[in-house]
Amino acid sequence: MRASLICTSVVALCFSFHARAETLLPVKSSQYLVSAITRNMFRLPTPDQDLVLLSAHRGSWEVYPENSAYALQDAWNSQIETVEVDARFTADKEVILSHDYRIERESTGSGLLYEQSYSQIQQADLRDRHGRVFKDAQGRTAKFLTFSAALDLLAQYLTDDGRGYVMIVDVKGAVDDQDPTDPTELIQHCLDILAAKGNPQLSKAVVFKLKGKDAVDVGTFLHRTTYDPNAVGGLIIVENPDDDSVKVSNNDPHQDTVYDQWNGAPFPVQFEMNQFYRGDGLQAYFGYVDQKQGFATYHESNYYPEGVANSAGKCCFGHNTDPTSNAPGGIVPDYRGDPEMAIVNRTNLITTDWPDVVGDMLRALGRRNTSELSR
Repeated sequence: MRASLICTSVVALCFSFHARAETLLPVKSSQYLVSAITRNMFRLPTPDQDLVLLSAHRGSWEVYPENSAYALQDAWNSQIETVEVDARFTADKEVILSHDYRIERESTGSGLLYEQSYSQIQQADLRDRHGRVFKDAQGRTAKFLTFSAALDLLAQYLTDDGRGYVMIVDVKGAVDDQDPTDPTELIQHCLDILAAKGNPQLSKAVVFKLKGKDAVDVGTFLHRTTYDPNAVGGLIIVENPDDDSVKVSNNDPHQDTVYDQWNGAPFPVQFEMNQFYRGDGLQAYFGYVDQKQGFATYHESNYYPEGVANSAGKCCFGHNTDPTSNAPGGIVPDYRGDPEMAIVNRTNLITTDWPDVVGDMLRALGRRNTSELSR
C-alpha cells in the first residue's frame, strides 16, 4: 500500500510545475499567531468561552469567485483567521480547489472535473456568485487554483515569529460510481505536496477535514497515510445526516460508531456538525456532545444568490428549527427561542459564507475576543 502512495508522491512532484503562486491582491500582515488559532480550534468548547473562531467558506466568495486566489487573499486581508477550501482530483491527479464535481456553475467550462486534465480545466475562466465571468480592475480573469499554489499564497502571510492565518482543506471523496477518487489517496497527495514545500511553519497552518465515511477508521487512516499530528495543524471529522451511518442511527450520534471510534484517536480530533441537523436529530447530537468532547466546528452554509441573507440580516441558525419535531419549538428544550446559543456554546469555530454577518452576531454575544489570538 505504501508503494502506491510513494508513486502518488512522485506524481505530485511531477505536476508541481503547474502551480505558480501569484499574489493578486496586496498582502496585509496578520496579528494572529497560527498556534493560537489551532489551539483555540482544538480545545474543548465551554459555555463561558469568549472567542469563537470564524472561517470564510471558500474564501470571500460574496466578492470574488469561490476558492480562487482572490477569494483567499481577500478573506485573510479582512482579518478572517481561517478559510476553508475544497480539494479535488483532476483526471491526471492534479489537486485543485473546487467545491463542485461539475464545473459549469463555477466556471465557463463544462463537464465532470474528474474526467478532465489540469490543462483542460485551466482553459476555463471562473465565475462570480452571480454567474458572471469575473474580471478584476486590470481585466484579468480568475482560474482554478491548484492546492500547491494555494499553499504558496498562505506562506506569504506567515512571518518568522509565527503569525499568519490557517487554511482548512476539505478533502472531497467520490461523488458517484464513475468517480475514481479515493479520498485517502487524495489526502495523502495533499500531504505529499505540503511536505514538498519543506516549510514546517506552513504545515502547522494547514488543517485537514475529511468525512467520517471516507476516513473509514483511525487504524486504516494511519496505515494508509503519512498523517503526523505533530506536523500539521489538525484533523476535523465530518458526519452528515445523509451519511449511511447517521441514517441507521436515526440521527442519534449515540448509536453511530464513527463518533466513538474517532473519539479514541491517539491525537486531537474534532467533529463538525452542519446545519442539516434539525429538531430531534439536533437534540440527540447535543446530548451526545455534552457527554463527549464537543464539536469543534459548525458549518453554516447560508448562501443566497442575491445576498439577501446579508442585506436583510438573516442570520444564522433559524433553519435548524423544525416545527414537526417533538422537541419544543423544533430546537433543544433548554435553548428554544435562542438557537444561536445552542450552537455557540458547543463550538470553537463557525464556517460560514457570511463571516462579516456571523462575526457581528458573535461580537454582540461577547464571543469574538480575537485578542486571544495574539498571545
